[in-house]
Amino acid sequence: MINNFRSIAIDGPAASGKSVVGKKLSELINYEFLDTGIMYRAVTYVSKSESINPILVSNYFKEKTIEIIFDDKNNKIYYKKNEITNSLFSDLVDTNVSEISKIIEVRKNLVIEQRKISETNNIVMVGRDIGTIVLPNSELKVYLDASIAVRAKRRSEELGLESNVIEKKLKSRDITDSSRKNSPLKIDEDAHFINTDNLNIDQVVMMIKDLIPND
Repeated sequence: MINNFRSIAIDGPAASGKSVVGKKLSELINYEFLDTGIMYRAVTYVSKSESINPILVSNYFKEKTIEIIFDDKNNKIYYKKNEITNSLFSDLVDTNVSEISKIIEVRKNLVIEQRKISETNNIVMVGRDIGTIVLPNSELKVYLDASIAVRAKRRSEELGLESNVIEKKLKSRDITDSSRKNSPLKIDEDAHFINTDNLNIDQVVMMIKDLIPND
């Protein structure tokens, strides 16, 4: 089956701005939007809160026990028909999502589902392995980054926590994500690198929009 839909892959470390940029870009160009991180958070939340093997939980997307709903560019997660989106950003999930994301079988199962989603519509997909693993044939690949200090400041303002506490967590997350053997966080050789330290959201969005192939 030939996939005639177009995709834009945006990768980068935590708090680099990829989710908010990706969503705003998708609205601007009328593409679907998927933050793949929410799928890993869903697996983490269900497996930890209900003491279920995360590999089994990662199959719940295929079985429709866990569903991702695209509601006006917002990604909402339902578990057994009940929305759990707000629960996916708890301390329980934040503490465990990196380790669960390292599990090879979990990543394989979710990559399959992410590719299926890309076959249903033009899409902006963000994560840590989109350009390298999930959608290696994307029309445009972008890698967003920012200094650890800037990323910590952004996340602390978002969560209302001390910046130095956030910085330690981000450093740990960076090490975990970049050193895992399966689908590590890295810059694809075809990706456009954008440092967002001194750029606002709209500036980054327009930079990416200008990179989109016309044909």
